[in-house]
Amino acid sequence: MAENALSFTPIFEQSSIPIALLDSQRHIVDVNEALVRYYDHPRERLIGTRGGPMIVEDPLIETRWARLLRDGGMFGERDVEHADGTTLRVSFAAHVTPGRDSPLVIVVALSVRRQDGAELIGRTQAHAPGPEGAKLTVREREVVRLVALGANTRAIASQLCLSTETVRTHVRNALMKTDCHTRAQLVAKVLSEGLAGNGA
Repeated sequence: MAENALSFTPIFEQSSIPIALLDSQRHIVDVNEALVRYYDHPRERLIGTRGGPMIVEDPLIETRWARLLRDGGMFGERDVEHADGTTLRVSFAAHVTPGRDSPLVIVVALSVRRQDGAELIGRTQAHAPGPEGAKLTVREREVVRLVALGANTRAIASQLCLSTETVRTHVRNALMKTDCHTRAQLVAKVLSEGLAGNGA
């Protein structure tokens, strides 16, 4: 992994959520094991490529990429090609983080659907943004870290001995405090800015 991405290496490596790190020219710098597992493209075929063989190109991709670099983040949906040739619909969030020489972009997928509509990961929900710069509590950081590792609400509740509604509340609060709209966007922002903390 790139040296400037070391601050989120543990979550990147351990997460069951597909995560990719790209440079400002859209070249893949690194992908985690979850991404390799979901899309079945070997890491060595992806690293260094411009979007990789899994990206279904569209005529507006350069415009969207320029907007992402300008605005610092975005979320949306796009088609991704599985190694077997089938198309997957992915809900994603991307967040720009400073790199040594140029910006890096963290792309996180929290919803992956097959053509038949079957959900492989889970749906993300949009939330209204809240005040920028608000600090996450210790418990919110714990919950966000587990979201980034790929745990669902029920698993987080069990691990932290909380009700599922309390977990949802912590996620909603974290979304508002970080000005994020989806869990994927929250994970991307947390990874790039180190908001989850080391031991949270």
